[in-house]
Amino acid sequence: MDNKKFSEIISDFIVSAKYEDIPPDVIKKAKFCLIDMLGVIIAAWSEPSSKILYEIFSKTRGVEESSVIVLGDKMPAFNAALINGAMAHSLELEDHHNHKRSLNHPGVTSIPAALALGERERVSGKDFLLSIILGYEIGSKISRAIKIGHLNLEKGFHESSVCGPFSAAAVAGKLLGLSTDQLANAFGICGSLASGSMEFKTNEAWTKRLQVGNANRNGILAAELAEKGFTGPLSVFEGKHGFFNSYCGKGSYNLDSWLEDLGRDWDIKYIQFKPYGCAGVLHSAVTAAKRLRDDNNILLDNVEKIIVYTSRKIFEEYATPVEQKIRPNNMVGAQFSLQYCVAAMLVKGQLLLEEFWDDHLADPVILSLSSKIEVKVDEAIDRNWPIDDVTIIECHGADGSVIKTRVDRAKGDLDDPVTEEELIDKFIKLASVFYSEKQYMDILKTCEDIEGVSDVNELIKLVV
Repeated sequence: MDNKKFSEIISDFIVSAKYEDIPPDVIKKAKFCLIDMLGVIIAAWSEPSSKILYEIFSKTRGVEESSVIVLGDKMPAFNAALINGAMAHSLELEDHHNHKRSLNHPGVTSIPAALALGERERVSGKDFLLSIILGYEIGSKISRAIKIGHLNLEKGFHESSVCGPFSAAAVAGKLLGLSTDQLANAFGICGSLASGSMEFKTNEAWTKRLQVGNANRNGILAAELAEKGFTGPLSVFEGKHGFFNSYCGKGSYNLDSWLEDLGRDWDIKYIQFKPYGCAGVLHSAVTAAKRLRDDNNILLDNVEKIIVYTSRKIFEEYATPVEQKIRPNNMVGAQFSLQYCVAAMLVKGQLLLEEFWDDHLADPVILSLSSKIEVKVDEAIDRNWPIDDVTIIECHGADGSVIKTRVDRAKGDLDDPVTEEELIDKFIKLASVFYSEKQYMDILKTCEDIEGVSDVNELIKLVV
């Protein structure tokens, strides 16, 4: 055991994992992750980026193996996983790891891969759900070893994308029945396929969506290559030129006792659901804005200025450059703008999907309020962020009034979670963009009873 590489230890765990060994609370959480993710993927077919990806990959259609969600068109599994994975990450509404643990979104590189391969391999609902749980577990464990925020906010690597192929490979390896040796090689191959940049924010680009989709494709590709005998470095994680040294750098990760709680303290339990369609790190500010709105009779015409106190990283990455953040050019720009998100919440009282469409981005009331928002670094908040996710908002009226609101955590945090009822309501709102009540209720019921499905195509036929 002591001589094994981390890739082999992880592979041993995945190969030996059985559905019957998964605790009931983990099974229940995985079902809600599936429901939530399907709603997000369905609604994201409305995005132009989704249609461009489909147009490109449909030109080289290849073997008809797996379906593009909503559209129903079939193509090779790894290409369907790329498109569905990109859609899963397009609306900034998918679940994510609690920020006290990491900034990873392991679901977007687990569920799309499972949908694609599960359909092709005609796996049971139990095997399908188990693979998803394993994808979350491996991706989360990798991220947990890294200093929180180091990849996204310091190195500029997109954490969900660079960790994503390992999640997708875990899913694929389990569904394909790979051996320990094959799966360890698949992880080694993933080390050469992991990529993703945070530079998309500079001009509000769509590449963040693409790189998550690509992580799904690459994880499946790595597993299929390894299945045929293609090799990768077994020291992919801990090696001199391995993942942690290359992507993170010495001193920014800790592998002491790294995998001791693998499959014991399941990390999917620490996944939280988003109530708002913006970057997870902005949810505290949006929560504060909603509380300010709900608890006070704010007259927008009387607002002289609004001051938002936050951490230095939020200020640097999500509140500047000021002009771009006040008036974002598209959905991506708005999703990553503190000023826009706070203003839209104060004006509309919600921030799910429509608030990021073009007509809202041009709303003069939202833009006027956005221009009145000042963002300042609070040193006390900054010292403990993101472990403590505090936001303070001051609303200054033209009449001299000042209303102050503080939140210590975002709505959706594990200490203030999205409830089951709220999650189902979110799914219905998103799924109803394309599906009738009967259709989305059939999807919901099948997900809730997925362990009893003998062939996951019973679910797939409902979402295409």
